[in-house]
Amino acid sequence: MSSVGEQLASARQSKDWTAEDVARLTKLRTDHVLAIEQGRYQVFSAPVYARGSVKSYAKLVNLDPAALVEQLNAEIKAEKPFERGEPLQGAERGFIEGIAYALSRIPWKLVFILIVIISVLGGALWGMDRYEAYKNSDPLQDLPTGFYQPEAALSEEYLPEPSQMP
Repeated sequence: MSSVGEQLASARQSKDWTAEDVARLTKLRTDHVLAIEQGRYQVFSAPVYARGSVKSYAKLVNLDPAALVEQLNAEIKAEKPFERGEPLQGAERGFIEGIAYALSRIPWKLVFILIVIISVLGGALWGMDRYEAYKNSDPLQDLPTGFYQPEAALSEEYLPEPSQMP
């Protein structure tokens, strides 16, 4: 009995399709399609992804998905490609990786919108403050004191002397 990958590859070749055609039609990556055909299931991060990919591929080439998934389970148990004892937390991150990870978790669209809103409100408050300061200020406060010096002495008929007032 041929392997799951060989069955899928022969069905694909009988339809004159390339691996890229299968990848495009199943929405799988091309390297995953080739890995399935070659029996390299360790490229998938977990057996469930390999099973789902084989099921999609089998439906596309009109093979029985349930039978192929059963055969895939037997191949995976015999091969045991997924028995890696990787920690769930992952490797320790350095300072730069920690900062990059923290920055990648920030919802930048929301931050940008908040920055725009805060800028508009800040500009409006600053403008209102400047308007109030202008409205309440004396327009002549910055002018230096000056002296009025008429060009010619005025007669009494124009300006009365303060001592002659009744």
